[in-house]
Amino acid sequence: MILKSVMKIAALVFFLVLGASSISATAQDDESTATPETLSGRPLDFNNLARLPYQQLIKIAQSDARSDTEAEEYRLRIQSRDSTVSSSDIELFLDLEEGPLVLVVDNDGYVAVPFTDDLMDANPDLIANQPRGSLNIYVDLEVPKVTPPEIKDGKVAYQELFRPLVEIQNEMRKVDPTFGLSGQQFVLEIETGEDPIKITRDLGSRTFRPNSQGKVYMIMESYLYEENPEVEIPNEVKMNVLPASQEEIDDIRSR
Repeated sequence: MILKSVMKIAALVFFLVLGASSISATAQDDESTATPETLSGRPLDFNNLARLPYQQLIKIAQSDARSDTEAEEYRLRIQSRDSTVSSSDIELFLDLEEGPLVLVVDNDGYVAVPFTDDLMDANPDLIANQPRGSLNIYVDLEVPKVTPPEIKDGKVAYQELFRPLVEIQNEMRKVDPTFGLSGQQFVLEIETGEDPIKITRDLGSRTFRPNSQGKVYMIMESYLYEENPEVEIPNEVKMNVLPASQEEIDDIRSR
């Protein structure tokens, strides 16, 4: 069996989402309440927009296989998940207390993020003028080498089948602790030709039939991982570990 990680030099997507905020309303006087604002004085409405803490942004940038950890700035590609939103529509700024530091997105969707000790200490949020969860950040990551699952006589335990995926996902969480928890994770792409894959459980069995390209896509389900049923699978298969968005995951589940 061949196990291939197609992400050795491949784009991994991090969703730019609304993070936790320490902003709260404080009483101005007995009759009115101050309008909560971001550090730079922006109104509370900005808290409904896409944001990411600077330190997490730098951690993602430095995880890029081509990045220099001593660089003075990092170049990242940002793209909206909405096809009607172009690069020129995206506005970004670092929410500094002394005022917003605007970061310009070029026509190709790239933005230069400065890297300084002062910014790391301040840890401002990167804020966009787009809805929370609507932007993707792309970086290239070196995927750790993993050994293929051991298939014996056309059978393998569920946990063993998904072990390579779990090992890679754990490495990704060193970069982004929320990976796999915020609408993005990995799936298995298994090339079986015309042969199906069958999971046998006490409550019954489930058969995964290959598509027209002879491929089966499988998502790691937590309840099956805990139950660890037996999986019937051809001895000689080609397996890929692929990143998938929530939409792609939902599509796989609906098949």
